[in-house]
Amino acid sequence: MSLKAIIDGIIRDKHRSLSWLAISMGKTFDGLRLGLINESIKYKDILLMAEILEVSPCCFFNTEGLDADQNMVAEPAVEYGDLKSTLKSCKEMVATLKDQINDKERIITLLSKAQPDKL
Repeated sequence: MSLKAIIDGIIRDKHRSLSWLAISMGKTFDGLRLGLINESIKYKDILLMAEILEVSPCCFFNTEGLDADQNMVAEPAVEYGDLKSTLKSCKEMVATLKDQINDKERIITLLSKAQPDKL
């Protein structure tokens, strides 16, 4: 179910209109409508919308098809494997760059000792 359909259902149950919600949020009707259709609502706007509609923000998200013991956080675990390998690569890169800086410092020190009057 789309975000707009969910919001429309909540608004209908509360006997309100989308223009009322837009005004309450300080948004234009067209801006809010387009954001709902494209599902490009900011997090802070979702929280504000939930507060105005007096519902929990989690009711805006489709949880159909999830098992009782499954939650929305369980799926991105596959993504963490990529993040861990990326983090490892970054740590290796940082170590390499630190070694390069130390080598450059040693070269500068050696050059300054060899030719103190030219620096």
